[in-house]
Amino acid sequence: MILTTSTFTGTIPYVPPPTPQAPTFTMTDPISYEFQVVEYVEDGKITKVALQMKRNTHDQYGNITIHGTWNDVPRIQVNL
Repeated sequence: MILTTSTFTGTIPYVPPPTPQAPTFTMTDPISYEFQVVEYVEDGKITKVALQMKRNTHDQYGNITIHGTWNDVPRIQVNL
């Protein structure tokens, strides 16, 4: 088989090489926990004491993006 050739004159435009893309990765959002003790009072007397927890989610700069809600921490009784 004989290949044909062609001759062209002129300039070839410069094409810069493609820049490598930075690798993508998934990073978990930072979280923080807040705790508080709550006293439930009826008629001036403490009827119940509870430990509550709130979990906040932050962005990469430390700003809170998702404000958690206060929830009672579950209590477990262990017989010793």
